[in-house]
Order: sequence, then C-alpha cells, then structure tokens
Amino acid sequence: MSSKKVPCEECRNQKRKCNNQQPCERCFKFGLDCEYVVLLSPMDEEFIQIAMQKELQNQVKTLETEIKGMEMEIRHLKDPGATPSPTLSTPSLTDDSDGSVIHDFSVSSPPYPSLSKKPNQQLIAISKDGTCAILKSDKERRKESTNAKPWTLCVKKGNFCIDTNIKNHSDMLDNLYHMLQSFKYGLNIPPEFNDFVVRDALVKELNVLIRKKYGKVHCKNVAKSVRIFVTPNIPNIGTVTVARSLENIQVTTDRLIHAYLSCQHYQQLAIHVPTFANLFLGTRDSAAAMGLCATICTLRCKHVAGCLPSASLVEYGKFYFERARDTISDSFDQFNLETFTTYVFMAIYKLTVSEPNEGKLYIDMAERISTVLKPRYTSPSKKKGEAVHFSRLLNHLHRVLTYEEISRAFPQAEDTSLPYCMLTHSQEGKWEIAEDDTEQERRFAQMHTYILRLQRTEREASRNVYSSNLFRLIDLIGHQVEMSMKHWYSKVLPADFRLSLPLFDSNVSCEKFNATLERECAESPIPILTTLAIYEEWIIMGQSYLPKGLPQPENEWHMLKTFWKGGKLPSDISSKWKKRIQKLIDLRRRIDFDGTDEEYFETIECLWSSTDSHMNSHIIIAAVHSAFITVRLVRYLRSRSADCFFDMRVLVNAWQLLLVVSKIQTMMPPEIIQIIPRVHKYLAICLSIVHDELKFQPYQGKVSDFVESMEREFKSQTVEEECECVACPNA
Repeated sequence: MSSKKVPCEECRNQKRKCNNQQPCERCFKFGLDCEYVVLLSPMDEEFIQIAMQKELQNQVKTLETEIKGMEMEIRHLKDPGATPSPTLSTPSLTDDSDGSVIHDFSVSSPPYPSLSKKPNQQLIAISKDGTCAILKSDKERRKESTNAKPWTLCVKKGNFCIDTNIKNHSDMLDNLYHMLQSFKYGLNIPPEFNDFVVRDALVKELNVLIRKKYGKVHCKNVAKSVRIFVTPNIPNIGTVTVARSLENIQVTTDRLIHAYLSCQHYQQLAIHVPTFANLFLGTRDSAAAMGLCATICTLRCKHVAGCLPSASLVEYGKFYFERARDTISDSFDQFNLETFTTYVFMAIYKLTVSEPNEGKLYIDMAERISTVLKPRYTSPSKKKGEAVHFSRLLNHLHRVLTYEEISRAFPQAEDTSLPYCMLTHSQEGKWEIAEDDTEQERRFAQMHTYILRLQRTEREASRNVYSSNLFRLIDLIGHQVEMSMKHWYSKVLPADFRLSLPLFDSNVSCEKFNATLERECAESPIPILTTLAIYEEWIIMGQSYLPKGLPQPENEWHMLKTFWKGGKLPSDISSKWKKRIQKLIDLRRRIDFDGTDEEYFETIECLWSSTDSHMNSHIIIAAVHSAFITVRLVRYLRSRSADCFFDMRVLVNAWQLLLVVSKIQTMMPPEIIQIIPRVHKYLAICLSIVHDELKFQPYQGKVSDFVESMEREFKSQTVEEECECVACPNA
C-alpha cells in the first residue's frame, strides 16, 4: 500500500488541494514558500534528542569559558597598580584624519574605571563580546582650557581603545556608531540607543534628493511618451461617417472586443474576462461594453487597425462614448460594478482625446464609486471573479490617473511639482490572478508582479547606501542598484522569463541576437518585456546622473563661494543660482544644522568641490549600451505580427539618454566618444519608429508638437558620419 501524501504547510493552513510537487502548483502560482513537514519515526526522534543534548553540552562549556574570561577581565580592570595613560591630544572636529585618537592599550593602557568610584563617568553601552562605551566628563581639563571639550567618548574592547571628544548628544550617537563599526561590531547596535542613531543627516538628505531626481526623470519620460500621442481637437480632424445600424454596430463591437482581448488586454489586465463577458456582453445596450469599445478605438494596435480603418476610428470612438454616456445617464447614481467599469473607460477615452478636464470628472465619479464598492468586494463572501475584476479596474484607474497627472504640459500654479512617488513605489499595484485565468493571463500577471518587485527592490537598495562623499554616494547607489538588478534577473526571474543574452552588451552580432529572440520568444514576448524593464531602470539612472547640457562657466559649482552670502538669497544673481542657493538653504533647515554659516558652507564645499571633474564612466557606458539594446529589442517587438506590446515610454527613455549623451559628448569618456556616430544612428532609428507608430494613431498620423521638437533636436545633433561599429553593422 502506498503511503498517504502529505500536503505542504501553505496548502494545509489554507485547506487547499496540494499536488505534492516541489514546489506545488498553488505555491508556485502565488510565489509562496513551499515546505513539507514529514512525520518522524521513533528512531529519528531518539537521534534528534541525542544531538540536542550534545549541542546543549557544548553551549554550557562555551558559557563556562566566557564566564572565566569575564572574571579574569574584571580582576584586571580592578587592579589598583595599573598606571593611567598620558593625556591624549584633543581631536580635531574638522579633519577626519584627526577626528579620533586610536592607540594600543597594551602600551599605555588606562585601567577600566570603577564607575562606583568615579561619578563623572557613565557606562552607556556594553556588548556580549566585551565592548564597552563610556561617557566621561573631565572638569579639570575644562578649567585649564576654555577650548577643551567637556565630554570624552571612550570605547574599549580588550586592549584596544578609542577616545573621541564630543560636544552634544548627536555627536555622541554618531561617533558611537562609527567606533562600534571599527570594532567589527556590525549593525547590531543594542536597542537601548539604536533608534536614536543618525549616521549623517546631510548625506541622508542628499540620498533622498538623488532618489527624488531619479523619480523626476522617470515621471518626465512617461509624460513625454504620452504627449507624443496627444491628439488635437476632434472637430479639426477629417473623419469618415459610418453606418450605425444595430446589426453593423453589434458586429463591429464584437470584432473590437475580440481584437482587444487577443492583444492589448495582456499588457493592461484591466478586466477579468469571464466576469466582463457574463455581466456586460449579453445585451446590446451595455454601458460598460460601449465604454470599453470607445477606449479600444483610441489604441495604437495592428489588430484594432485590422478591424476598422484608421480614419473611421475617430467617428466610432465618438459614437461609442456618446452611447455609453446616454446609457449610464439613467443609472449614474447606482453604485454597482457596471457603473464603475463604465466611468473608468469613459475617463480613459476623454484623457486620450485631449479632454483632461472632462476626463477628470469621470475619474472622480469612478473613485467615489470605488470607495463604496471596495468593502463589498474585499469580503470573502463575494464572488471571486467580480472581486478580481474590481481590483484590476481599480489598479488600472490609479495608473491612468498617475499618467494623467505627470503628462500635463502646463500644471496649475498650486500644483507645480510632479508626483515623484509612482504607483509602483506605493503599497498598491498588485496584479490579481484569478483561478479561471488563462495560462497567458497568469504569465503576464506574474511578469508584472516580478517587475514591481524589481522596482521596489531597487528603491530599497538605494535607500540603504551611506557615504561621507557625494561622488562616492552616487557610485554606491549605482553599484547597489546594479547588483539588485543582476540578482533579480539571474536569481529571482524564472528561466523562461528572461533572455540568455548577456546583460549590458550591445555588441552581440545581429545574427546571434535575432536568432536568440526567435528561439526564446517564439511563444511569448515576456522575456523581452522583462529585459526591457531592467534596461529601462538603468537608463533612467543614467539620465539622473548626467547633466542636461554642457555646464556654463558661470554655473560651475566652484563659483558657489562667489554667490554665497551667509545663507541669504542674493537678488543680483541668475535664476539658476537662486534656485541652487535656495535648495541649500532648505537643505540646512531639513538637517537642522546648528553650526555657523561659514561651517555650513565649508561642509557643502567639501561635498561639491570636484563635482565638475568627477564622472563615473561605468554608469554612463552601461546606460548607453542599455539604450542600444533597448532600441534593438523594440525593433524586434514591432516586427512581431501576433502581438503589439511596443511601449512608447521605453523608446522615449532611450531617446532622451542618447540625446543627452550627444549634447554633452565633449564631457564623455573616450569609450563613449568613439561611438558617437552610433549614438546618432540610434537616434535616427528612434525618430523613425515614432513616425511609424503615428501611422497607427486613429487620427491619421498627425505629428504633435513634441515630435516636431524631437526632429529639431535630432537635426541639431546629427553629423554626416556613418556608424563604424564592426560587431553589429546593421543593428
């Protein structure tokens, strides 16, 4: 008789069926830890008991040895015959090399003070390995010299001692942290003072500013990609009048929805297909179906273009929107799933056709309905399909709202800052998976979850970087982000979710590059999309690192001393310097700097002293190669006939980076200067792709103002040279 199968712990706790694989199907689908608990035999339990007894005996021996060592140390510390060490020199508070005095206690070792005999000393920390931190007040030295500091922080471990003069509580905590690090104490500071440790407030704020600039670049690129397809007013567009008989409309509706579900649905996952079909596709007068069709008519998709001519999509979009609005007007006050679905798609339609004010009204209506429906669809008693449909629509609505906010060309006066915290960095953005989803839907939902994990992992990695130098801080952030990206790509992603091509290597020959894509992406473009996600993150980092243009002599950071007026904002300087000095003044307020204006200026000057000459070549080179590979992957995506997963945002990221590199090529390292002709070639490819994509725009491919500005910038940067790259002459 075969033994009874034991489910894993996750399936046992949730009382779900387990297929007893490693990992099981349910744990693999939801990304859970699949663990099995095996019943032990009496012989196994006896063996474990013996092993535990031996381990306890070893721990007892270790404790006895430590107790003997502590007793010997206490006798040594209480030895009255030891001689005190000579007076230490006062450390400098401005020079790091003289910030503390480190000496060998075996040469001249002061005895560990008896705290009961010396009330001017206080034990503030002690660790298990014998490291002690003592705070001492030397009143006699204070009387002898007015410049002497009243407190000395002394950290000891065996015969090793560090003494540092301090002046306030912040200095004590900061120096204590670094000295414990010197003793290889690690980050495990005792909880009595761990919460109050501030490593370096200035560098911490600079880290925040660097990450904020990263988010700013990300948001601006998204806004630019949206603005490429900002459509002019509909009355100014030549349209084709279409027949509106019920039979023709029903056939067209079915074709549009089928085209959407076979292509763009996988990229958006805005609806739960079975729920949408059961609730809204059974009748001809479904407002939700009409709203979805209006949105479909605004998509750039080969499948949609195959259903209707581009010129007629404008008229069909207007017709479907008006019909959805008329249908929902009688039930606008009914807070149900159909009204919520209808308002979401009506809002997307209005935003796409450049009517943001009316679109924002529909967004507000959808958000109000979602507030009422959310408790209903989060309860366990509700049908799972409808709950998944609501969750996906709400997620899609928030993403659309985020894109709408950052794509405004002229923000209002009271809201001039971009929302740097994208949806991917918040607690939302989860991609729901339903039990009746198709295999393709499951894989795309998993892909979006993996990408979300990448973005949040990079954000956490950049937050945990510390350095006392601005350039070193930027280099460390880049290193941490790069390591997290490579770990995510090689360790976290499943093998069938990534490409076998080497990362950051754009010199792979065209034959090998295309053959690899054809072989590994024949069934699904997911490996390309995950690879594009990792390159997009690095391109944005490169954009954040590079200046927007060549620095002017009057704007060099070494001119700060000329314009610095004791922390005040002068009126006779340029707007750029006003902005810089105002940022420095705000930075001083945020870090609560308690020194003088001169001391603050010296601190800032040390951080920026060599900004103009320091440049990390690795970040730039990797970003340029990422842009090259991105363009090559985009070209392959657009050549696929089965799907339309090209994202204009990705192409705009590559365009912006290559354009900046071309503008400041005189500052670039030699490795980049050698491939400037290749940079210009890829800029031309990007512009050509934008023009080709405009042909799928429902509004007859009219070039927007932003595309015209792209053309002007390209003409100002290109030179009459041909790309001389040997590895990929036709890439």
